[in-house]
Amino acid sequence: MNRITTLVLLALSLAAVDATIHTLCFNFFMKKDKCVHAAAGQSIRCDAPPKPHDKPVTAFVMQTPKPQSRLERRYNTNGDTILMSSGPGICGEYNTEKEDGVCLWSGPEQVHPTINSAGWLNGVKTSNCRKQVYIQRHDEPDKPFYVPVLDGCGFHKTKPEEGCFEIGVTKSLARKLRRFPNETDDTPLYGGFTWDFNNLLGNNPDAGPV
Repeated sequence: MNRITTLVLLALSLAAVDATIHTLCFNFFMKKDKCVHAAAGQSIRCDAPPKPHDKPVTAFVMQTPKPQSRLERRYNTNGDTILMSSGPGICGEYNTEKEDGVCLWSGPEQVHPTINSAGWLNGVKTSNCRKQVYIQRHDEPDKPFYVPVLDGCGFHKTKPEEGCFEIGVTKSLARKLRRFPNETDDTPLYGGFTWDFNNLLGNNPDAGPV
């Protein structure tokens, strides 16, 4: 009886996995690269550097061996990195002044979002809320910050090939990432950032995107 129960539960869990509704961004990378970096499932998680993306999207691949402390670079932002206002947000309340965290693209539909229009997340598709990501400046691969996804942002983007790469940060995190004198609490961060969900090696599946 115990064996039968176990088999039934296993079948149900596999069915639930198969029924997962993925986000626009997950599906975009799955279609383009046939895998998704940092995905929870080993069979769909990329195990090699990403292929170069057509402009305006750029992908950065390290050309020399890296110490274990460095992270493979994945998603490069295309513009200035915006600062988030305090929530309530898609993932709940947060204080931009006191909490380190990020927002990811919420998809092309900002007025009437649906589960199928979520970029990485939106108000009706919150599976990626609170998942841990790393973020670092393009040229500082040894200085990553590990923070949760706190909200979604539109970034004035309507296409996955644009929006899926963008990221916003709380003011608390921005203060730690600042480098230039003209970066303040009232300005974006300049120079470009790289980020990804913190499951590149598959050892932190709870952080894997859907």
